Amino acid sequence: SSGINAEYGQDELDKQLDPHVSGVLLGLINESRRVLEVTHCFPLMNSDTDESMEINREHMLEMERSLRSVNIDYQQVGFYQSTYLNTHCDRNFLDSVFDYLEEMNEAIAIIYDPLKTKLGHLSLRAFKLSGPAFRQYKTEKDFTAEMLRDKFISYENLFQEIPVVVKNSSLTNVLLCELDSVQDTTSFFTLPTSSYLEKSMQLLLGGLDEINQDLLKINKFQKAVYKKQTDMMKYIQDRKEENDRMLREGLKPPPEEDVNELFKDPPPVGRLESLLSANRISSHCDMIEEHVKSGIGKLYLADSFMS
Repeated sequence: SSGINAEYGQDELDKQLDPHVSGVLLGLINESRRVLEVTHCFPLMNSDTDESMEINREHMLEMERSLRSVNIDYQQVGFYQSTYLNTHCDRNFLDSVFDYLEEMNEAIAIIYDPLKTKLGHLSLRAFKLSGPAFRQYKTEKDFTAEMLRDKFISYENLFQEIPVVVKNSSLTNVLLCELDSVQDTTSFFTLPTSSYLEKSMQLLLGGLDEINQDLLKINKFQKAVYKKQTDMMKYIQDRKEENDRMLREGLKPPPEEDVNELFKDPPPVGRLESLLSANRISSHCDMIEEHVKSGIGKLYLADSFMS
């Protein structure tokens, strides 16, 4: 399946039609070995319109019938999606992973990066929502600070990465042996491109801007809470003085009112977007570290040969 994912994603990259392609993963669950085997996949139309969604549903049913007729695994075990530079972690991705997990506990999402693969590093990663994040998202679609604190959810454990083991068929191994005999003109001392690193830094700075905007919202929320508490205390104090004055004059004070009904709490700030932004920032940092580490290693190796 990895070869199919890579081939389809790379084909779209070469055509420069749509950098984001997605499809359905098919396979089976090996319960004795506790392994999810992805054996086949097929693409879907990349659109959010009602017409395209209906076409995708009909296409999935037709593919299932066709694969079943030729005795190929047709059970859906997740979905795959191509992404550039680890930009997949957003609300749509979270919703898709959650929907598949609701149907099947073992469902996964495979992320393929065609740009990184074209640079010589096969990029296939499998994810699923962690247990606490799945249960919390099933209860409430937006996270607050109290929810994250109580459930011990952070950007580090929002998603669980599943190890990926690629196994080729016998025919694929024969093809690889034939390709191995073809002369390769690739230079192993080619340094990483600066554009790749530049784009990664731009995405990292964009993620930091998103975190900064979320911090401004949190700061505004805290100011609103402080103002509400201040106004409530002032109202209670003024009401107490007015009641004391009326008692001194022999008048009956009005009945007590529920202060919490008069002064509503401001709506809490959702932390889910901040959590996703932090997850992307962490991925960008890891990617930049890996990219630079590889380049420095090649630089020192080339320098030793030249000297």
